[in-house]
Amino acid sequence: MEKVKKGDEHEFSLLFSLFYPKLMSLACRFVPEYIAEDLVQGVFVMYWENKHCLECCNTLSFFYKCTQNSCLNYLKHQAVINRHEEEVRLAEERITFQLSQSNANDLWDKVVESNIKEILERSVSKLPPKCRQAFELSFFGEKTYKEIAEIMHISSRTVEEHVQKAMKILRSDLKDILFYLCLCLFKSVL
Repeated sequence: MEKVKKGDEHEFSLLFSLFYPKLMSLACRFVPEYIAEDLVQGVFVMYWENKHCLECCNTLSFFYKCTQNSCLNYLKHQAVINRHEEEVRLAEERITFQLSQSNANDLWDKVVESNIKEILERSVSKLPPKCRQAFELSFFGEKTYKEIAEIMHISSRTVEEHVQKAMKILRSDLKDILFYLCLCLFKSVL
């Protein structure tokens, strides 16, 4: 051991030949052989690099303890990696699921919105002509009552009455889908 501490590579090679099979046997109890080879060689490298400062009375015991610790550290590290891989896999599955749900929800929303627009257009088309014109200019044309009054050649007060009458008729006609209409409007604001 003193010769190894002084850097004698031949003595270290003999030490390696003597202990390597025993340490491999120990390591293979914990990990697969190809991993055990790397871990045991790592123990020998660590010993060689720190040979000047290591003080141990029982070298075989020291190598056994280092090999066992290397195996346990490897297993702990693998557990962390496996846990992380599982978390990543679950996150990917959640994202895929949410995207598929989002696509289905978007499609459903488009169908519902399309149907609501058709129903709204049908209800608006049933309005008396002047009410319909005032309503469409106000809500779809985004015109003020004053602008509508100029277009229709009537007073602003009459425009207001036409729009109020249209709203009353539409509320009654659309009472069954009013909730869904509000929901769609609310979603478009967000």
